[in-house]
Amino acid sequence: MEGLVDLHIHTTASDGTVPPRAAVAMARDLALAAIAITDHDTVSGVPEAAAAGEELGVEVIPGVEMSSDYRGRDTHILGLFVDPDAPSLTEALAWARDRRRERNEKLVAAMAGDGLPVSMEALRADDPDAVLGRPHLAGWLVKNGLAADVGDAFRRFLDRGCPYYLPRERMSLDQAAAAIVSAGGVAVIAHPFHYGFDADVLDGFIRAAADAGCRALEAYYPEHTPAQQAAALALADRYGLAVSGGSDFHGARKPAIHMGSGIDGSLRTPVSVLAGLRAARPEVFPS
Repeated sequence: MEGLVDLHIHTTASDGTVPPRAAVAMARDLALAAIAITDHDTVSGVPEAAAAGEELGVEVIPGVEMSSDYRGRDTHILGLFVDPDAPSLTEALAWARDRRRERNEKLVAAMAGDGLPVSMEALRADDPDAVLGRPHLAGWLVKNGLAADVGDAFRRFLDRGCPYYLPRERMSLDQAAAAIVSAGGVAVIAHPFHYGFDADVLDGFIRAAADAGCRALEAYYPEHTPAQQAAALALADRYGLAVSGGSDFHGARKPAIHMGSGIDGSLRTPVSVLAGLRAARPEVFPS
């Protein structure tokens, strides 16, 4: 995989199953030129990954994935090249984690009220260092024989319209992008076809995100069809956005997705995207 990068990777700091150092070692073994650690609402895995990158000769880009609201839908913004210690980013991520914790507590209380022997303590025992979310509840359901796999747990228990679905308060597109930009990062619109928007709504979303300060779009993504990838590249060109790409690797939590190569080995994010992303950093391309 020489000459390729993976700029969307989750570790045990959020809902991945591979620790940061081990993720970097995997990237080295795959000969990836660079990876980005983009855990949900936390940068706690970045220092370990960065140290491993220095040791193992892999470029590690500090990143994060943040949830934002667009027309009542949960839309995701990646931050690449962020300063993990930037106060504005630290404050925004703390706010987001608090909202996650509040929802988790309500979900656990609802499940326990229906007789399921789940608790926050049990979830924390399984993943002591993670930012907990619905994937951890899904894992608990699988572990306790209540779901066949994580996908089954979401479909029957946790997705919108299911018994244990609860919306989470999210920041606006403007707030998410501003937190990333203020930390010196590039705000990237993640997996644009993941949200199920029709063409007009998707175009409006990309335009709104660009107006909010996003300067790149994740065009290379394992769930994109060739037509969707071509459409994403065209949208990036239309709105003057840099291009990014990544596998959305989660380890065993999403076993079909492989670092660097995606689902069927067809994902190819060329190292050349890094030049455009670096040029889009705030000191070069002000928000």
